[in-house]
Amino acid sequence: MKKSLINKIIVLSVLIVVVLALDLVTKYVFDGMFAEGTGVSLGIFNLIIVYNHGAAWGIFSGNQVGLVILSLVFLAIFIWFYIKDKKKSWLLTVTFAFLCAGCIGNLYDRLVFGYVRDFIQFAFWQSFPVFNFADVFLTVGVVMFVIYLLIYAFKKEKTPAVVDSIGKIVVEEAEKEEKTEKDKLEDSKNNQNAMKNSTKHNEFKTRSGKNPRSGRQKPLEDNNNDNKAEDKDE
Repeated sequence: MKKSLINKIIVLSVLIVVVLALDLVTKYVFDGMFAEGTGVSLGIFNLIIVYNHGAAWGIFSGNQVGLVILSLVFLAIFIWFYIKDKKKSWLLTVTFAFLCAGCIGNLYDRLVFGYVRDFIQFAFWQSFPVFNFADVFLTVGVVMFVIYLLIYAFKKEKTPAVVDSIGKIVVEEAEKEEKTEKDKLEDSKNNQNAMKNSTKHNEFKTRSGKNPRSGRQKPLEDNNNDNKAEDKDE
């Protein structure tokens, strides 16, 4: 397993634990401090406890089984998409952590209590649904996922066009298939064998005086005749 993938898995696990802990701890604290429908104002936010038996704006209220199944389906889709993606960029890793933590946080409430504990309200927009940290990270995760799709999934590679000498447009491939490790190893062995053969060939040529192309050696009689001719000249 690559080191970069291990680092991403570690960061993913830490983010899920931290976000889930933040959501569950804050729910526990504020649910213990205030009764349902009561709270305190903190400027632009109101901390008010609301037990949501449905989804946002109370839709599907009372249908906890359906909401639990829906949450499990979305969680399975998140996990499947992350496993399927081979690159696993940092953007997708953080996005996946936020989506999973938010989904698990609200799923825990529905399974244990039969409702979701919400406590954050906009003081200037009280008609907006009361929410919790799980909802916050789910929303941020959805936005990040849309950004991821725009950057990676729907990014179209442009293939460059080359015009040859007669004006014909030749379209080159945008990407070539990468060689596998086996192919690279085989190429390396072939190169080493070629270098060894070349070295042996040169050594054999130097020692034997053979012509590497014809494979012939100068006859011994010709050498003797040349030597005799040189003696006569002297």
